Amino acid sequence: MDNRITVVIPTRNRRQLLLRTLGTVLAQEDVDFDVVVVDEASTDGTAEALTSLQQDRLTVLRHEEPKGVSAARNAGIQAAGGDWVAFIDDDDIWSPAKLKAQLSAARSQPGARWTCTGAVRVDARLRLGGPERPPSSSDVISRLLSCNVIPGGASAVMARTDLVRELGGFDPTLSNLADYDLWIRLGLASPLGVVDRPLVGYRVHPGGMAHNVRCGERELAVIEQRYRRARQERGIEISPDGFLWYFGSMYLRRGQRMSAMRIHLDLARRGDEGRGRALVAAAVGTAWPGVQRLRDRAQILKLSPAWRAEAESWIAPLRDAAAPMVTA
Repeated sequence: MDNRITVVIPTRNRRQLLLRTLGTVLAQEDVDFDVVVVDEASTDGTAEALTSLQQDRLTVLRHEEPKGVSAARNAGIQAAGGDWVAFIDDDDIWSPAKLKAQLSAARSQPGARWTCTGAVRVDARLRLGGPERPPSSSDVISRLLSCNVIPGGASAVMARTDLVRELGGFDPTLSNLADYDLWIRLGLASPLGVVDRPLVGYRVHPGGMAHNVRCGERELAVIEQRYRRARQERGIEISPDGFLWYFGSMYLRRGQRMSAMRIHLDLARRGDEGRGRALVAAAVGTAWPGVQRLRDRAQILKLSPAWRAEAESWIAPLRDAAAPMVTA
């Protein structure tokens, strides 16, 4: 099996975060890889910082006008020279064992042409939050057609480069849920290799792209329509409740109380299951939007001792570092 990997990082005006992210990518152990950073017309010194780096593994592509995250990732895919392509957002971080573990997972799962790892949420200070466990490799497409079960946004996935190109890459008409859309197409095309370990630090913060909630709601409707036939053929119904809870929490992180209340009331109207919880969430969130910060911190209680120990083993040194791992 060919094992060279190209890592694609889209970025725009996040120089300091990008340098930290890039440091965790360049620290990958025991794998043959290169990195393509696609700079979306940054004006904060990102281009100069990347030019100053003395990194043979690094290629920088620059868009003089921003084209959107999907187009940026697609430009990286087209430039990829590796047999595999892996994605990471410019504010997330990786364990140094991530890519090696994914190659092993691809070997152990017959026919797997894409893989994912588990993730742990982190805040701006890299404090641990809740876990995001990966799905089992068996019949992952049934779960994907119902809801997004792939952890860590785009940052936990690695796939065969030829397969991603064959499938058309990320849909440039989508942004927030473009990764979910591609995961469905990958799931329809190939089994999934799974690494059930917390090898991605997935940053959750109000300024993240995922917090454009209205956009996420619109794109979910597009995906629901796009894969309706595939769901019907398998007797699967889309499960919007998980997305609605997610959208409600994002509204609260932004302090948008009335929008969060609308989402939670919509959940309450959907049926008896979870109605009480949704009504309580609507009432509490309306009165006190800051409750979401407490909920986010409480998610750490869901970390198993083994996951907490492994995540801390590689995140703590990054948290304690006084400067980014890569400097210009």
